[in-house]
Amino acid sequence: MEEQSVLDRIEELVGEEHALWRAESAGTLDDEGHQRLAVVRQHLDQAYRTLRRRRAGQPDEGPRDADVPDPPNELDGPEREPRHGQHGVEQGNP
Repeated sequence: MEEQSVLDRIEELVGEEHALWRAESAGTLDDEGHQRLAVVRQHLDQAYRTLRRRRAGQPDEGPRDADVPDPPNELDGPEREPRHGQHGVEQGNP
């Protein structure tokens, strides 16, 4: 799939998604429409992943982003930070 065809597919899916969202806002979207909206969103995610890979020079069937684990959040640390009074900052202060 060429990049332009991926972009065209994204435009097509976005148009359908917007139409489904308008129907949802109007209260006229039935269960089948909700299912279709979920499918359209999955296809959009897939198309955007394909486009990102293509622009990054990776093959379309390369490793998926979801296969790479998130790094640990080092800001939270393994333990909660102690309360201010437990740091020893107040020791020796009147």
